[in-house]
Amino acid sequence: MDSGISITAEKLVDITARVASKIKVEDREIEKAVGISSFNLAKKSVEKVAFWLTESRNSLLYCKLCGKGPFTKRGLYLHLIRLHRNEIKTMLEEELKNEIRAII
Repeated sequence: MDSGISITAEKLVDITARVASKIKVEDREIEKAVGISSFNLAKKSVEKVAFWLTESRNSLLYCKLCGKGPFTKRGLYLHLIRLHRNEIKTMLEEELKNEIRAII
């Protein structure tokens, strides 16, 4: 059985890939995925993980996980969710655990 953190991380994978790809994500989308009580925790985790997924060189987007690119916004999003879904989920799980530890 999956833990609550694992389930939450799975819900946030697509949102994180969109944020990393510089595709606009509204706060209500995160809130809808995790609920209002976990919103702040989830938003911080998404932003931190997204920072480590991509880089921009000469206004072109590249994947930090494998170094491939350049990509369009949509192309990078598709690359991340197709090739790196499990890595992103693992990163989100670790970041969520860190955020929870910081609260406690």
